[in-house]
Amino acid sequence: IFTDDCGFFTGEHESENNCYAYGCDIATNTYPQPGRGSGQEWTENTCSNMFSAAERDGLIYVGTELENYMIGPSSDKNNSGHYVALYIWPNTNFHWARMDFNGTYNNTNGTTRRWSHKPGGTDVQITDNNGNCIGYPSPCVLPSQADLSPWSEFCGYMIAKPSQLTIQ
Repeated sequence: IFTDDCGFFTGEHESENNCYAYGCDIATNTYPQPGRGSGQEWTENTCSNMFSAAERDGLIYVGTELENYMIGPSSDKNNSGHYVALYIWPNTNFHWARMDFNGTYNNTNGTTRRWSHKPGGTDVQITDNNGNCIGYPSPCVLPSQADLSPWSEFCGYMIAKPSQLTIQ
């Protein structure tokens, strides 16, 4: 198992790591599923069932809004890690996006919080389907407003602490 990108979400390992691996920042090369690491995989494609399965793997539920979109959880010693957002495609499957390292993506001044996502075994994306950056402030769109269709239902946020997660 590898943490951080270091090429494990691209190239020869790209198809072996899905949005859950990318969101958690753990490349298992097993196309992991929420709950599988705890031995109790998700059973229904609903927000509540996915959240429960992810919590069993060690993710921490935050809610449907972030208190401050400019401050990542690592700013609080009790909440180290990074934010992830869960979406579902009703009656089909799930999708995860993540706030990038230190809350920024290709942004050295730290004034914009950026998110990215990895649809299935494909390339990492830094925009939604309309070409909008995902993050805060404007012109980016908040994760709850991003068009990541077919995953049309935004469920909410969790905190992922890779060193404390068990995903498979």
